[in-house]
Amino acid sequence: MVRADAPQAKPSLIKKPAPEKSHRSMCPINLTLEKVGDSWSMLIIRDLMLRGHTGYQAFLRSEEKIATNILADRLSRLELNGLIVKKPDPADARKFIYSLTEKGADLAPLLVELALYSMKHERRTDMPKEVAAEMQRNKPIFVSRLIRANAPKSPVKRRKPEPRGAAEETLSLF
Repeated sequence: MVRADAPQAKPSLIKKPAPEKSHRSMCPINLTLEKVGDSWSMLIIRDLMLRGHTGYQAFLRSEEKIATNILADRLSRLELNGLIVKKPDPADARKFIYSLTEKGADLAPLLVELALYSMKHERRTDMPKEVAAEMQRNKPIFVSRLIRANAPKSPVKRRKPEPRGAAEETLSLF
């Protein structure tokens, strides 16, 4: 029997791990959309992958005019989901440089398909004609080069041979 005036045990200060976030469903399309399904996240991925933007101010200068609070939130979410990494800028310790992870670079086929879909169904798109033509003509090679150009460089990984006919070059799409 416990006396009423007996000291009570203190609650544990050790935090239990948070339960895994519940998903609307385990459908693979839903799971991807939960990570990158809003337009701002995809535009940030586009800017990293296709336009070479790496800094906060560069993202703000994009023509879509993202608000600072939304940009900060989406960068944080993309980092939390393992699609981008943030490192201190060696030139200015107050700033950060953002880059894609391998997981983020693997979104290249999705971006290419979105661009091709838009070019097929929209009257006007703002993409250089030579890039659009290359994307349509050699989609698998284009995607492969895009992934390779954006995936983190790893000294231990061996590169797979590039499909025949693909030229080594730097992608500059916009």
